[in-house]
Amino acid sequence: MNMRTVLTFCALLLLGSAWAQPGDLGEANEKYRAGDLDGARVLLDRAIRDPDLSATAETWVLRGFVYKDLYKAAIKGEGAALLRDEALASLYTALEEDTAKQYTASTLPAYDYLSRTIYNDAVHTLNNLAPDSATEFYRKYKEAVRRLVPDTTFTVRDVEFGNALGTVQVKLFNKDRSDMKWYNEAVTTYLAVLAKEPGNYGANYNLATLYYNRGVFNIQRIDADNDIPSIQQIQEASRDFFTLALPYMEKAHEMDPDRKETLIGLEGIHYSLQDEEKSKYYRHMYEELKHDDSPGKDQ
Repeated sequence: MNMRTVLTFCALLLLGSAWAQPGDLGEANEKYRAGDLDGARVLLDRAIRDPDLSATAETWVLRGFVYKDLYKAAIKGEGAALLRDEALASLYTALEEDTAKQYTASTLPAYDYLSRTIYNDAVHTLNNLAPDSATEFYRKYKEAVRRLVPDTTFTVRDVEFGNALGTVQVKLFNKDRSDMKWYNEAVTTYLAVLAKEPGNYGANYNLATLYYNRGVFNIQRIDADNDIPSIQQIQEASRDFFTLALPYMEKAHEMDPDRKETLIGLEGIHYSLQDEEKSKYYRHMYEELKHDDSPGKDQ
């Protein structure tokens, strides 16, 4: 039995009340069953202004499903998002009004489906390198979930989304390293991830790499036109970034000592900090690990 059949069946149970009389609600149900979503929407938008009809769960259940189907039929964009917002608001009101839990079995899955589409939009916009829009979609997703279950925790998903968000912000920064907007936002994002999960490998490694590359970029910008004092200032600033990078790269290495990328990172950071001994130490570790992974090595 599909969701529309369930809803229609539930509506028929109400023949003893408002549904037994001709009116907006009964007519809206008929239009919904016939596939006339726009016609049903007009009637239901009018019905929720009726004090008697707006006080019943049935009105909000039907309106929620009509708007859900309108959202599914709409072209993606702002219009679709508004339809989804109306659907979620109506389904939430239906759950609040349905004290007898008569429609919970059909309403909750519909609400959950719509909530998940918001998260999917966050992921999609991240893939399209639109981090600000993705962040807003993610905020709305959490808001929708917490509206039903206020004490829901999102630590795991926050970490997952934060790492993906930081990756996109770094990509945008790398397109134009003279603009610090995305650099600053990436740093903030990774620090937020580490505040929730200090032992997250990805955030530690990516933040270390971000700091290190910033220091390297500063040095690469030195040219013949720079005077001695400005060169010294650039070098000191770069050293500060290398110093910032070090503990995060060390943490990543501590978590996974056999990762070649962290050994290379530690070699480069110590070399940039003019600690040749430690740089050679990590280079030796990398060579040993590379040798252990070479073809023909006994497993």
